This record gives sequence, structure tokens and C-alpha cells, in this order.
Amino acid sequence: MNNQNPFEYEAANNLRPEDIIEYYIEDFNFSRFIQSTKNIFLIGERGSGKTMALLYNSFPIQYAIQKKAGKVSFEKIGIHIPCNTPLFMKKEYLLIPVDYKQAIICEHYLVLSILYSIANTLSEIEDIVHETNDIKEKLYDEIEYVWDVQLDRTSPTFFDAIMRFVNREAITTQKRINAFDSDSFYESALSFSSSVLPFLQMMREINLMSETHFLLMIDDAHDMNEYQIKALNSWIAYRDHSLFSFKVATVKVDRPTHITSTGGSILEGHDFITVDMEQAYQNEETDFYKLSKQIVEKRLQRIGVNSTAEEFFPMNPSMEKDLEDCREQARKSAVEIYGKEKTKAVSDYVYKYQRAIYFRNRSDRANKPPYSGFETIVDISTGVVRNLLDPCYWMYDSVMNTEKNSIKYIVPKIQTNIIVERSQRMWNDLRAGLDKIVNNCNAEDAKHILCLFENLMALFSQRLKMDISEPRAIVFSISQTDTFPDQYKSIISLLKIAQRAQYLYTRMGVAKDKGKQEVYYVPNRMLFPFYGLDPHGQYARVSLKTTDLYNAAFHNKSIPMESFNEKNDPSQLVLEYGE
Repeated sequence: MNNQNPFEYEAANNLRPEDIIEYYIEDFNFSRFIQSTKNIFLIGERGSGKTMALLYNSFPIQYAIQKKAGKVSFEKIGIHIPCNTPLFMKKEYLLIPVDYKQAIICEHYLVLSILYSIANTLSEIEDIVHETNDIKEKLYDEIEYVWDVQLDRTSPTFFDAIMRFVNREAITTQKRINAFDSDSFYESALSFSSSVLPFLQMMREINLMSETHFLLMIDDAHDMNEYQIKALNSWIAYRDHSLFSFKVATVKVDRPTHITSTGGSILEGHDFITVDMEQAYQNEETDFYKLSKQIVEKRLQRIGVNSTAEEFFPMNPSMEKDLEDCREQARKSAVEIYGKEKTKAVSDYVYKYQRAIYFRNRSDRANKPPYSGFETIVDISTGVVRNLLDPCYWMYDSVMNTEKNSIKYIVPKIQTNIIVERSQRMWNDLRAGLDKIVNNCNAEDAKHILCLFENLMALFSQRLKMDISEPRAIVFSISQTDTFPDQYKSIISLLKIAQRAQYLYTRMGVAKDKGKQEVYYVPNRMLFPFYGLDPHGQYARVSLKTTDLYNAAFHNKSIPMESFNEKNDPSQLVLEYGE
């Protein structure tokens, strides 16, 4: 980590254990799920904290924390198993013409990775290594008998011998697959039940782990191939998880299927629980705001700054005053419409229109609104930790270039400059073409996505100026999905590309009719400052027609306001999360 800039965001896999312990916030995290004996899927796009959560709960980190506290528990041992490794990227199985043999090889490679991760994790725990040395000959005998292999007993420890075996087996596998006649290989291919399961059972022969539950934490599961995913799902479908459970981290878009090797499927709520790592909440009373505040303040404390997040990133004073003026203006208008006695109607009107009035007034000026204040930084993060730290890093870096003394706070002007600059950069990349950023995106797709986002921004700008119940809504759902299935499919294809590029996020919410669940789409809020829009938005969403979205993307047509029949009625206000 760069100690000069506390907001440097490094991939969790590259952090030292002490950095993970230092930076991870235990409040509002998902440890209670990860440390459970249930199978858990952690879903979220890049930067949402999946790897950090798994690493923090891995046993080497927990062991260091517990040892410092003076009490170590071996009841739960988390094994971090990364999937973005060379062993997972091997494509030799494609050389095999027979489908079921490809599946055997893929499971074999997956099992080797799991075995290596288990051995590597346990080798880092001095108490376990010490106790293992007392019975290592017995363990060697059992493993060699069950696996029908010869281990290198000259290895420094039993776990080193296991890791050496895995490395040797990976090389042997590759050689045999590359050979002209590779049929003989399959007699020695490893499976979960023939290798991992007995290995974990043998680990319970070590006194410290006699009652251990192993948390097998599969990170970046979307990097696995189809056969490995099916194998993993089959293991998740096991009924007896007293010995182990799986914690699987994956992205939302193109997330792995739930199909097993036998053609069945695992069911949410029955075989596993899904936890969404992306936070939809941005106001001051929600968990993500509190989490963001703790993240920032903990990093500030590390460099000797004891300011609150709000003090370190103050709002522009003129904006505070103007917003208060707009609040009073909205209140007066509401009283004229509803009368003083209708307090609920008045407060709803003020909520809807205070910020709308401010941004309407700013839209008539040449310069952008002064985007500043910690709340604004949380807003533009769109509920993703990496998005929170990115502008903070560049703001701090900008001050470092000129400030010789310790930095006490970031002036609003610099905050505004960085936010607008980062917003413009996002648009520049979008206009240069997402085909240069995202796999499986061609130039035509990139052009259509640009048209779609430009028309969405135009729609949100137009709505902001209208006397409707949701003028600041910047989230949308899609209607007519069954009426125009081909157009809907084309739109979804574009939206998935935008998700991969993190220009768009998805959430689940209750539909406005009949209480059904539906997907709604959240544009990355860093896109809004470039257009002078309010990234705070309104806790509501707009239902857009499939045909209008299709025409916007493929024919560059404006999304018509005629689609909306909203009237100025606070009772029509739909709050997704409450204030």
C-alpha cells in the first residue's frame, strides 16, 4: 500500500495480511454468512468487496486476529481458493474429443486447486503444523493408501508434501493429455469424493481440528469452465455438510449456472443462500453510508487525521445555502397547493422538489453544479466500495501535488474538479467504444450502448424539469418484455455488456403492480455529473418500454415523455428504500 495516499485501492489478492486486517470493516459485513455452515453465493460486480470478505474470513487472517486477542478457535477454518490462477486457465481438456472425459479432467484440475489451497492454508498455521509433525507418518500412510500415490516424505512438512504432489500431478496431467494416447490417464484422475473429502476427514485426526468445519471459499467462480461449475454444483447438492460448506463468490452478470453434473440443479433456499454484495442504499441512515463512513475514517486515522468523513470532504457552502433556499421555495409551493395542515403532503413535496429545483436552476448555467461533500461521494459510488475510493484517491492525490503540510481536508473546488473529470473520463471511454474494454463486445454493440446511455441521460434531464411525481428518478425497469421478446433480448444483451464494463448495475425490487419481484437497472452514478444531473437521485424508478429502449439504442431515437402519465400527486411517490 502507498502510505502517503490512504485511499489507494489495491486488489484484495495483492494486499498483505496486516493490510487486510487494518482496512477491513467488520460492521455491516457478511461474516455471519461466510462463517456459517450453510452454502453461500456472494454475488456482486468487481470492486464490491467479494474477495476482501473471503480473505478476511480465511483462517490465516482469522488466526492472526484471534491470536492477538489471546484466544484461537479451530471450530471454523476458511480456505481461500482463487479461481483466477494458471491451473484454472488450462485449456488442455479441449484436446480431448469425448465429453465425459473432458468433465473428468476439469474436475481433476479443480480438485488439485482445492487440495493445494487447503494444504497451503494449513501450512501457515504454526499450531497445526506442530501438531501434524507428531502424527505425520500416520497421515502419510493413510493418504498414500487412499490416493494410491507416493508422497515426498523428505518434504519439510506434511503439507509441503501435499503441495509438491499437486504441482507434480498438474505437470503429469498435462503431459498425458498432450500424448497421442491418453486413455491410461483417466485411471488416476482425482475427484472430490476420492481425494478432497478423505483429506478433510484425515485432518480431523489432528486434535486441534477434531471438530473443525471447513469453509471452502471459491473466489471468482465465474472463471471456471462449464464442467467445473457443474462439478461444484454437484458438491453443493450434497446433503451432509457437517464437515464442509462452500462459499462461492461470483459476478452478477453471466454468473455460473445452477446445473449439476448429472443434469439436475441446485435450488436457492434449499441448497444455498445468495447474498448480494452490492449495496443499493446511499442515504445517511443506511448501512452502506455507515460502512463508507467507517472505511474513509479508518483510512484517515491511519495517516493521523482524526476528522470525520464529512469534515474531510465538506460540501460547498454556497450549495448548502442554495439547497436550503430551494427547500424553503418548495415548502412555500407545497403550502400553496395543499395547505399547512397537510403536513405529509408538504413534506413529500419538499422531498421531491427541493433538489430538483436546485438542479433545474443550475442547468441554465454554463458551469456544472459544485459536486462536493461526503454524501455526494457516497452517491456516485453506486453502492460499490471501489467506486467510493476512486475519486477520494484522485482528490487526495491532487492536493498532495501542492500541499506541503499534512492534509486536513479536501476543499470543495478540488472535489468538484475531480468528480467532473472522472465523469467526463467515463463518457470518453464510452464514446471511444466499449469494444476496446469488454470481451465479446463488437463496435456495433458499443455504438448502440452509447446511444442508449445518451438517450437515458436526456430522458433524466427532461424529467428533472417536469412537474411529475418522480422528477429525480435515475433508475429504470423494463416493461413489454413478453410483448416484444426479440427486442427485449437485444436490449438485455447490450445491458449485460454495460454491466461487465461497470457502467450499469442491477438490483432486485418489488414491482409496482401485484407485488412481484423485478430487476431494475442502476446506471453508474458517476455518469451523471457530466450532464449536470443529481447523482443522489430519488428513491424511485421509472418503467421504460422495451420498444422505446430498443429505438433509443438501435435507432438513436429519444425516449418519449409521452410514456409517462404521472401527475403532481405525492401519493404517487414510490420510495424504494425510504428516506
